[in-house]
Amino acid sequence: MATPKKEETVRELSEMLAASKSVILTDFRGLSMKDFNDLRTRLRPEQVTFRVVKNTLLRRAAQGTALSELVENLEGPTAVAFGLGDSVAPARLLADFIKETRSPLTIRSGVVEGKPCSAEAVTQIAKLPPREQMIAQVLGGLQAPLANLAGTLQQLIGSVVWTLQGVAEKKAAA
Repeated sequence: MATPKKEETVRELSEMLAASKSVILTDFRGLSMKDFNDLRTRLRPEQVTFRVVKNTLLRRAAQGTALSELVENLEGPTAVAFGLGDSVAPARLLADFIKETRSPLTIRSGVVEGKPCSAEAVTQIAKLPPREQMIAQVLGGLQAPLANLAGTLQQLIGSVVWTLQGVAEKKAAA
């Protein structure tokens, strides 16, 4: 029989899973409490919640979601990063933290934008630039050919104007 506290935890986890754009599962064995708190501090400004959860409660909360496949065989201590803002932010911030601090924290798997991802896929996603930067790159790529076309057309019009002006001057002199 589930206790009211466990039922409340499952309900909270279900709500967080539903509200999150990305969910990253990690193994935090060997991570000191100081490092754990430092990581939470780094994640908070990016709207990422990092929480230790019991695997059984996470399985119950994940039933019927994209995460259900990934939590079936979880073993050992699990901490979950819930990304409420940018969907790439949790993966990027966790990967940066692991790299910078040489942390024993490991990424197990995750769900990004509703799609289950392996640890390798999460690591690849972490290498993506932030959303705003990606949009700027796409817009820059779209704008470059248009700017080149506008420059070319401006040169053609300038050439026609100079030619007509030369012809007009020649006729005025004659």
